[in-house]
Amino acid sequence: MKNVCIVGGGAAGLMAAYAAAENGHNVTLFEKNEKLGKKIYITGKGRCNFTNDVSAEEFLQNVVRGKRFLTGAIYSFPPQKTIDFFEEYGLSVKIERGNRAFPSSDHASDVTKTLEKACKMMGVKLFLGEKVEKILFTTP
Repeated sequence: MKNVCIVGGGAAGLMAAYAAAENGHNVTLFEKNEKLGKKIYITGKGRCNFTNDVSAEEFLQNVVRGKRFLTGAIYSFPPQKTIDFFEEYGLSVKIERGNRAFPSSDHASDVTKTLEKACKMMGVKLFLGEKVEKILFTTP
């Protein structure tokens, strides 16, 4: 088991923290803001279209830039797995026109709460209002 430090509690930071903890690591996440996922709250006009209910192939067909960069990730964690993840941690999901996945509540905050819940269930330690100014590390 390794000690893992995640700097930033946005969508990517929360998922990275969850994944590291799921793989057996001791994870601590630091977020400079007073709450997690601040940018999640403004996505999809406050509703958070968190993925599209399509195959990995179809998803990639609609990527304008960075398709090559996303290919490995989207095949490892395809849209359906994303939907399953959120449902597993209690988020009710609805699919709207264009195969867009939203929380049934239409509240982006529920996406953030679900990510936070998943992290906490994995034992991630969360520190809010903590600005990281310097990173020091030692090699074993």
